[in-house]
Amino acid sequence: MAAIDIPEVHKFIESIPPFSSLTLLERKHLLTGVTMLYVRQGQTLILKGDAATVHLIRRGACEIRTPKGGLVDQIADGECFGVSSVMAQNPDGLQVVAMEDSLVYRFDKAHFMETLEKSDAFGLFFEHTRHNRLRKLSRSQRNELASPALQLSTPVTHIMTRQLILAMPEETVQTIAMRMTEARVSSILVVEEERLLGIVTDRDLRSRILALGGSSDTLVRDIMTLHPVSLTPDALVMQAQTLMSESNIHHLPIVDEQQRAVGMLTAADLLRHQELSPLLLINQIHRQHALDSLANVCKQWPTLIINLIVTDMKPADVGKVIATVSDNLTRRVIELALEKFGPAPMAFQFLVFGSQARRDQSLGSDQDNGLMLEREPTATESQYFADLAEFICQGLALCGIRLCPGNIMASNPEWRKTEAGWRQVFSAWIKSGAPSALLHASIFFDIRCVYGSEAPVDALIASMQRDIQKNSVFLATLTRTALATKPPLGFFRHFLLESSGEHKHQLDLKHQGLALINDLARLYGLSCQTYRVATLDRIEQAIREKLISTDTARNLIDAWDKLNGLRLEVQSQHWQSTGKASAYLDPKNLSSLERKHLKTTFSIISDVQDVAQQRFLRGYS
Repeated sequence: MAAIDIPEVHKFIESIPPFSSLTLLERKHLLTGVTMLYVRQGQTLILKGDAATVHLIRRGACEIRTPKGGLVDQIADGECFGVSSVMAQNPDGLQVVAMEDSLVYRFDKAHFMETLEKSDAFGLFFEHTRHNRLRKLSRSQRNELASPALQLSTPVTHIMTRQLILAMPEETVQTIAMRMTEARVSSILVVEEERLLGIVTDRDLRSRILALGGSSDTLVRDIMTLHPVSLTPDALVMQAQTLMSESNIHHLPIVDEQQRAVGMLTAADLLRHQELSPLLLINQIHRQHALDSLANVCKQWPTLIINLIVTDMKPADVGKVIATVSDNLTRRVIELALEKFGPAPMAFQFLVFGSQARRDQSLGSDQDNGLMLEREPTATESQYFADLAEFICQGLALCGIRLCPGNIMASNPEWRKTEAGWRQVFSAWIKSGAPSALLHASIFFDIRCVYGSEAPVDALIASMQRDIQKNSVFLATLTRTALATKPPLGFFRHFLLESSGEHKHQLDLKHQGLALINDLARLYGLSCQTYRVATLDRIEQAIREKLISTDTARNLIDAWDKLNGLRLEVQSQHWQSTGKASAYLDPKNLSSLERKHLKTTFSIISDVQDVAQQRFLRGYS
């Protein structure tokens, strides 16, 4: 037990249902005898005797489980547990396990029961909570043996809210705030002629009205988010999680083909639904205040990736989810670094290259990153950024993103430059035909900013594109390098396997397959007027700019999908059996039909290499 600041508890509960429905005197009575617990991650709470009462999570997250370990519910800040214990003596034997270090308020049992009896609204809320948990318990017992990953393929219609709270754009902020309070919701959908026009959330009311001293008579249309991100009812939970993570939103409207709102999905809905989800992992990442605890949270990462793979999610979407988690992890490590070393002496950007930039990471991916500095640093400032970068790179390694074997990391002073410095080195590579320059181009020309202002990085990319447009020799030289490696097919369409070593008689799906498509996509992407970084986006952009025929591009996209899916499956199998991610495959483990499809995939790559050779090497010997 810890000392407790009662006024602070008052302040916390006055805005949380159902405590917000109580009068000030009722809240004071309820808080008589309240205590605070510090619960360590993994600790199971025993709710017996005086402890068999309702608890409120102040900060943290917990799971409610069956005696056999089946997941019933997941709850976080502002949510309660112990409801079944106090109202029905917990006949189902539910257990509460802390998912992370948590602070919990424990209400005195006698005072809680008295408040429960005096306030109908208070009692109805907890009765509803208990029945809802019982329904989840029933569902959990039916599916206790099912993989949590299978829940990722659940349609959003199964978990979305259908009872929508709506507003018109001409209504005032005060009107909708009252409606949201009465309905106990944190968002309201704005419709016009039955179609979704916008959304207003609690955060909008705080940041766009209260924080700016705005009037309660302000019209909804003046503060709403116009044309919000949405999904259709046939979307899967995994798609919703990915979209919400990438867009950094907590409320996702579900609309039909006519853009009419049919449901609402919140981050809380997803949190309760999914035992292990990208959204939950990202949420946990941002709650950590030390590298050790962050690394401990990231131990779930491989399991999450494997779960994504076994749900038959599209390989491109798997990569996007992994990259979203990577980006959030990177930003959190940077924040921890800034807390340790103090504010940076100048603005900077954290750049990622290679697979993280392309958003096609997989199990066992390593780091490729660098820093862009606002100006040339002094000696003291240079040491600051050296320490900062070392902390970041080692922190990412501790959390599961391996150090780069080639030392392409921000911790290497060679990859900490000003915008002008990066422009200079990119320009030198474009003008040079040296093998080292072309190797660097294949890594650094896939670039993305994950921390800091994107404007300087966009300017760098624009400069790079202009230099490439002026230098056809560079693309021709890059093409020769890209086409130097051929798909592993012999003259009679036999697989060309590794002839010796640890992977004898196996295929390298990454370097003999996917890397060849990435190289082709980079050639076309760097030839486009508009820069794209992801492989499939580059191919699609090449179609739009008529640099490649639609049929050829679609075949290449299909080949990438098939190879990436096979690589992920192979990596998953290796990881589960050895704890290591390997993209090597023994063709004997495939069926005859699968081998035929793989040969066709390699043939497609070879055909597109011939097309690229004609386009980029015409006129060059």
